[in-house]
Amino acid sequence: MERFQIRSDLTTNWKKFRMYIDKNFKNNKIEPIVVQSNRDELLFTPRKRKRFGIHQNIRFILGTASYMGAFPVTNMMSADPNRLAFHWISYPTAYTFFLLFGFITIEILAVRYSMRNINQANLAAAGGFKKATSGTIFYGNACIGVYLFLKLARSWPDLIREWHNIELSMYRFGTPKVLLRFVVMTGTLMSLGFIEHMFHDVLTTRAAVKASIKEIVLNGTRKPGFYETFHIFLERYSLNSHWYLIEEESDYRVWKGLLILWLSLTATLIWNFIDLFIMLISAALAAQFTIVNRTLRKIRGRVLTESQWREYREMYANMTHLVKTVDNHINKIIAISVANNIYFICAQLITEIDSIKQDYIPSIFYLYSFLFLVARTTAVVIQAAAVHDESLKVTPELFKCPYESYCIEVQRFLQEVTSDHVSLTGLNMFSITRNFLLGIAGAILTYEIVLIQLQNTK
Repeated sequence: MERFQIRSDLTTNWKKFRMYIDKNFKNNKIEPIVVQSNRDELLFTPRKRKRFGIHQNIRFILGTASYMGAFPVTNMMSADPNRLAFHWISYPTAYTFFLLFGFITIEILAVRYSMRNINQANLAAAGGFKKATSGTIFYGNACIGVYLFLKLARSWPDLIREWHNIELSMYRFGTPKVLLRFVVMTGTLMSLGFIEHMFHDVLTTRAAVKASIKEIVLNGTRKPGFYETFHIFLERYSLNSHWYLIEEESDYRVWKGLLILWLSLTATLIWNFIDLFIMLISAALAAQFTIVNRTLRKIRGRVLTESQWREYREMYANMTHLVKTVDNHINKIIAISVANNIYFICAQLITEIDSIKQDYIPSIFYLYSFLFLVARTTAVVIQAAAVHDESLKVTPELFKCPYESYCIEVQRFLQEVTSDHVSLTGLNMFSITRNFLLGIAGAILTYEIVLIQLQNTK
């Protein structure tokens, strides 16, 4: 087996060095394990160091979120992860605090309404459960989500740099190809979420806006223009969808309607972004773990030295450490996502059952909303569970280690793999695995039966 000795004169000729490395790796003339940190340094020019890794795949998505107030990290769209920073005095942070103040204000009023209306009579009435609690849950989720992302933004620069260093150490084994997947995930989830929100707005205001326009036409001689129609929509939307904020129609003002419309749309985007963020991070971790598994498959059956096995073990240890570090930062976000999705699936299902007796248009909307929530929740859990699935694929490869290659490092490697549970969690209380999806389905079924029984008591 040919060995490549790195000489100092090659450090000035990057192209020849990379061509030699790529050619011999492809022809299996150089074993991928005989690599020291100095060789890792030579694989990258300073420019390439800045344009490689998870940050390059996710920076435009999170950069857009930072301008929306959902992820207040400065220089998020910069190609260099070392430029990322969190500043208390910056536009993203200021906008985040402005949103948080608005959400907290609405949440206080929504909680007050819920406390006055959660009783047996309202819970037994059709739609009473959702009407009494939806505002509190929706804006409570927005408040908690903004706070958790604000907290995560403070540690994100250090986290992404640590992640980037692990990617650099594994570069010779391959790089994750996740950019297209990220674009598809983001476009699909946010588009379907926006459509669901628009359907909700139209359904909430359709009948009232038609009645108001008809009344104007009957009392006047002209049909209302665009701005007048928009004012009618804004008023009906504020009164019908945020009844817990404006109790009397005389209390409505145009500025209140604009604030409600803006905060409602932003809260919906944050609601969808929470699930999207979990999916993106999970997909990146799973793709990085796939490289570990692919590398172990390539050396299956080979006789390796103890130092070579040590390098593979340390690579696996770095990945498990990365998963646990990321989980420590996002497990609260996962918990709020699961709880919020369970609530809204239950609420939409009971509303869909009630709307069967009504017009077909509400039935179509609630069916679409219910299916969207189920699909989104399933996608989040399956994608997050992929991290655990990929970690389980390491053990079979180690069991195929040849007798001649078995050593203390292989033994330590096996002990680490078989004794360590690698997965994302929710508040460290439950692990996200494929079996967890069945637990969610059972919880939803149980709560739905309780809600149906409450309505049947009437």
